[in-house]
Amino acid sequence: MKEPKPEPQAEGPDPSAPKEAADAAPAEAASEEESHRDRLAAAAGRPDPRAAWSARVGALGELGGGGFSANNLFLGSVQVDTLIGRDNYARTAGAGLVPSGAVSASMLEEIAQQFVAPPVFTELRRRLREQALLLFRAPQGWGRTTVALHALQLDTSGGVNKLSPDLQLRSLDIEFVPHSGYLCDVLEVDQVRTLREFHLEQLARRLQEAGCRLIVLLDNKARVSHDVEPFVLDGGEPTPALPIVCHHLARNRCLKVLEDPDAESLLVDITAVRPPARDIAGIAAQLADTGHGITVAEINYRRSVSRSSDFQEWFSQLDSETRPFAIALAVFNGMPVHLVSTVGQLLAQRIQREQSPGDAEQQRFVFSKRTAELLDEAQATLYSSTEDTEHGRIPVRAVKYTDDSYPRRVLEHVLEEYHAAHQLIREWLRDLGGFADLDVCTRAGVAVGFLSTLEFDHARQLVIEPWADSGDENEQSAAIGALQFPTLVPELAPLVARMLAAWLHRDQPLARKLTAIAAWGSTAGQQMPDHAIDMLRGMARSKNWAVQDAVGESIIQLFLGVGLTGRVLGELRTWTGSALYSVRETGFWCVLRLSVSMDVDTSRGAVAWPVMVFLAEASDKYRDDVVAIFSRLMDAPIFMPLAFDEVRRWVDLAEKDRELRAPLGRLLIDFGTATQDMDTLAFQLRDWREDLNGPVAAVDDLLVMLDQKRGN
Repeated sequence: MKEPKPEPQAEGPDPSAPKEAADAAPAEAASEEESHRDRLAAAAGRPDPRAAWSARVGALGELGGGGFSANNLFLGSVQVDTLIGRDNYARTAGAGLVPSGAVSASMLEEIAQQFVAPPVFTELRRRLREQALLLFRAPQGWGRTTVALHALQLDTSGGVNKLSPDLQLRSLDIEFVPHSGYLCDVLEVDQVRTLREFHLEQLARRLQEAGCRLIVLLDNKARVSHDVEPFVLDGGEPTPALPIVCHHLARNRCLKVLEDPDAESLLVDITAVRPPARDIAGIAAQLADTGHGITVAEINYRRSVSRSSDFQEWFSQLDSETRPFAIALAVFNGMPVHLVSTVGQLLAQRIQREQSPGDAEQQRFVFSKRTAELLDEAQATLYSSTEDTEHGRIPVRAVKYTDDSYPRRVLEHVLEEYHAAHQLIREWLRDLGGFADLDVCTRAGVAVGFLSTLEFDHARQLVIEPWADSGDENEQSAAIGALQFPTLVPELAPLVARMLAAWLHRDQPLARKLTAIAAWGSTAGQQMPDHAIDMLRGMARSKNWAVQDAVGESIIQLFLGVGLTGRVLGELRTWTGSALYSVRETGFWCVLRLSVSMDVDTSRGAVAWPVMVFLAEASDKYRDDVVAIFSRLMDAPIFMPLAFDEVRRWVDLAEKDRELRAPLGRLLIDFGTATQDMDTLAFQLRDWREDLNGPVAAVDDLLVMLDQKRGN
């Protein structure tokens, strides 16, 4: 047996340079190692990466009126992305917002179970089988995404995929997986205008040859050239509301609720004026839940108040104290009441200064309105919740609208009906973007993004770019939040992609570049993963540590997204094996940050498991990638000590959790095999066991596993 290597030391400026060449610059290597250690310490002081991810998804969910949800990636019985991300957002009926990439089998199954076919569905399937490519034209709220996904599921056997919204359909640069279905979201107006029969015939021919089908969604106002019309199918009448509601109630064995006298007027109402598909699903879900604290009469009341005329009357009658609170609640729905009250008062003060500029010292009546009265007028309610603080989670009283559609409707109403208030509210949100609270600045940013969908360039110049250029981490979070809704609007998503690409040009300020890198880890990257990874791969070449840090954080955010775990691991495998020093260094840094910042709650353990161990146990493909990237980290001289520090942390966790020891032992054996150096691992384990209060029991069990492997 060869002698074990000494404790790893940083030995060279190149993180993956041959060890024998390392003696040339030991001082420089030690300096770089300490710098990386300092960077890790600084990163540890930032919020949990899952906090930023959850803040954005939560804000989108509140302003989406319940229509936004996160998906899960299922691997057998293990929900990988949900466990990593911790939060599991409930899905409402229908397709909702579908990220680019493969559409999960669970989502397709859910759609199938709830599907009620519109009159055009038979013709849609016939046309799709005959010509492989279909331009399906229907208005928003018709249910077009759900219908398209279900048709593709029925008529293909290789799975269904959603194409990236920045796809150029004319380029024909699409790699089709045989016998698969593809959905292309609503195209930009410019793309629709330039579509020609020649391009579509070529595309249809490629689809037929591969046994694939493609549905391109068009807005009902979209006009195409005459020669493209043979590929167009108009949606016509949508599925009536009543069959959708009855189907949902029958599936949940709740048809008896229709015997309630108040149900008749509700059904008459939604039959006479069909709401958007998402709202119908929401009404059906509420009816199915009437046995759990809500009555049909309350559903009727909420719906009557939400009608346009009643809603306008409600909002116009709010007084000078309640109206700012109502607008603040629209932005911060579901957050602690003390916070909503505080930001509402800031808005009220702005309104007062605007309306009475000469009375800056207006008297404020602290006891003018009781909380119960304020909530009643604002159609809001209090409930018990929790809030994360630097010292742990604490109980709080949170406030929300009684109707989930109100946050969106209030902001839409202000945007459409009160033009003079635009600048004031924009400036209020602009200031809140610098608030020293991740949830607050993110919510402010997402609200700006929501309002920007009708005036994007205006918001970009006045709010989003100033936030991006500030260099303040809170305002950067606000800028990223502001890009979430525009990225989800098919007509704006390509524009956002081009803008973020422009922000990465050499002549742009560093702060703006860092914001763009971070933005590619958010919804933009979720919707356009190919584009995002290409952009991050280009920035991985940078030798600027601030850029490398930003790439690392963005990679973590993508890793938390839906269905991108394997994609991110594969990309890191490419980076850590790159011939370019700067790309390898960035790759090693990303691997280290991902490992250090991410532990996963699992039913198998008493403590959260290291993400690398968890992934290695979840899938053989993940295990191969984890072994490749982390064993390279352990072999890279500058990063080697930090890699062994991380393994030591895992061993300490295994000391607390016996169930972690066998999975950890299997992974360490794979590392030793990959590095061809099982002896150094054993040497390190014995050394750690001798430390004061060292992980004695865990080390003993791990050494038995390593010795058995070496004995074989």
